[in-house]
Amino acid sequence: MELVPFFDANCTIGRRTAPRLETNLTVEQIVEQMGRLGIGRALATHAYAKEYDPRIGNERATEACLKHPALVPCFVLLPEQTGEVPGGDALLRYLADGGARAARLYPKEHSYGLGETWCGGLFGTLSGAGVPVLVDFDQTSWPELDGVLAAHPKLRLIVVRTGYRIDRWVYPMLKRHPGLRLETENYVPHGALEAVTERFGAERLIFGSGAPVWDAGGAMSHVLYAAIDERDKRKIAGENLKGLLWKPT
Repeated sequence: MELVPFFDANCTIGRRTAPRLETNLTVEQIVEQMGRLGIGRALATHAYAKEYDPRIGNERATEACLKHPALVPCFVLLPEQTGEVPGGDALLRYLADGGARAARLYPKEHSYGLGETWCGGLFGTLSGAGVPVLVDFDQTSWPELDGVLAAHPKLRLIVVRTGYRIDRWVYPMLKRHPGLRLETENYVPHGALEAVTERFGAERLIFGSGAPVWDAGGAMSHVLYAAIDERDKRKIAGENLKGLLWKPT
């Protein structure tokens, strides 16, 4: 049987302060582990961009990804009002110059809101250009995300590490917002991938591992052993993410 190619949407590189310091692997170790497991590519966010300074972390992500073609930079961004990260066309140039093909936000970690007052301009720029945006669920809420997607219906939004009991929250949103995607790593109710695939299509699911903090093999098995056909497994494992990545013009 042909191997299912995996493209990881949720990989962190660089030394972290928490959690599980024993998983502070080098970039080389992470890439080696990816190859051993059969993960061909990964979106890489640098820990410094979350825990220290986004611009410094993004620079480190670019440097690492230039050395390791299996890694694709995912830049951590901020609202433009404070001038720490550019806005508008300058933001797109910043992403393109750094090789970034997706963006990630940590609103609670960095002390801002996702509503229009704070992120209206940011989401307008990213949605207009087709840049996918990742947000960890512990950084936001379903009502907040509902508002974001209502205001920016073309936004490609991937919610990361959603949790166990979310279906009553997320099914109405999947129906209402075509741009909403769920990362699979922590979405583990029995039959969850099967149900979403049947109701909304496999296109709404994106494989992520949370590596190296969490075990990538376990996240992969969740996709590989799902009771869906091979074509849908390949979509979830990597094709969906590949199709979402921003292609600067």
